[in-house]
Amino acid sequence: MKIKEVSQQKLGSLLMAPTFLLILFTAVIPIIYVLYLSTQDIRGIMNRGFVGLDNYVTIIETGRLQAALGATLYFAIGVIVFQMVMGMIIALALNVDFRGKNMVRTLILIPWAIPTALVGVMWSRFLAATDGYFNATLRLLGLIEGEVNWFLERSLAIGTVVLVDSWKFTPITVMVFIAGLQAIPRDLYEAALVDGANRWQQFWRVTLPIMKPVILVALIMRTIFVFHAFDLIFILTGGGPGDSTRVLSYYTYQETFQFLRHGRGAAVAFILFVLTAAVTLMYVKALREKD
Repeated sequence: MKIKEVSQQKLGSLLMAPTFLLILFTAVIPIIYVLYLSTQDIRGIMNRGFVGLDNYVTIIETGRLQAALGATLYFAIGVIVFQMVMGMIIALALNVDFRGKNMVRTLILIPWAIPTALVGVMWSRFLAATDGYFNATLRLLGLIEGEVNWFLERSLAIGTVVLVDSWKFTPITVMVFIAGLQAIPRDLYEAALVDGANRWQQFWRVTLPIMKPVILVALIMRTIFVFHAFDLIFILTGGGPGDSTRVLSYYTYQETFQFLRHGRGAAVAFILFVLTAAVTLMYVKALREKD
């Protein structure tokens, strides 16, 4: 029996077919379906038919989309900047040799390993206004009088959520950066030291340029997750006070499951997808240019 030879191009297509089908059924078709739903007037189990872009117009005219978009960008920028900066600082500190280094690296992953729901409950108790441990400590030190509502003060709520999210997810950023730092040849630092470069100059001229692809990968990873953050906000603030922490993912939940306006919820979800895709493509373009 003769075995028919397969060209490399056909072989590559055959090997890629399962992945293509997986992406088609888990990503492309759901996105198209959400776009379809966003053009329908669906309330509860009743579909009143095609309404075109009316759902988008309505959520824009009410002003809730703009408020949710502002909260999303505020939350995303705060989380990403904090986690990138602190992740790099901690990674640099853990990249040197010292006794117990491996134990410290293991312990630093504990916040990331704790389930998000448990993190929300733990921090809501820790920052409780009346009998929270943090307020009690501040009162004991004489730094505050009375109560501070960390999740009910409009000016504090989004910043508090940013800090809680960063406490949980900074460790994974640290691990990504440590992996990148360990791949840098030590000869480069020795050469820079011979040339008279100090610590800051070594970081700026050697570490940062080589780490840029790793930083961009971490940015893409964290941006996707931050734009879809829901569970911590649901547990800590419930989108409040007012609309200060009602990000796009929480707004989608409200329209879809609380108000049962599935068409509007799909419109918000599709806008969130476009925003995430645009930012991710921007990162990918930057990564290719740096490469």
